[in-house]
Amino acid sequence: MTMTDEITVDLPLEQESPGRAREHLIAYRGLLDETSFIDLRLLVSELVVEALKATPNAQDRKIELRAGHDDHRVHVEVSSAAYRLPSRHPKPGDMGWGICLVERLSGRWGFRHEPDKATVWLDLPCAAL
Repeated sequence: MTMTDEITVDLPLEQESPGRAREHLIAYRGLLDETSFIDLRLLVSELVVEALKATPNAQDRKIELRAGHDDHRVHVEVSSAAYRLPSRHPKPGDMGWGICLVERLSGRWGFRHEPDKATVWLDLPCAAL
């Protein structure tokens, strides 16, 4: 499937990045029901926060946000050098909490590990229009 209205953003490792990531997702507001749109913004924020916590002093690193949609879903990928799958059920604020939320709230999700980064991706179904 071909994704449309694609967003590709490199976010610096700084405290303002979760808010910046949420702002970039405004383009998908009309494609999702209100609850799913709130979930999308929450999930991306939590993944960005987790990347910030895991690599606080890496000045040459960044967080990559990619998003797009087709007729059926909004697809988002957040990449960082920091992600690790949690080995237990984390609590809010623990490492792995963002991934735990993705697992619970997204329609589909996955994790891809590459030599220099890891990517968490998620899909949320588009609202019936």
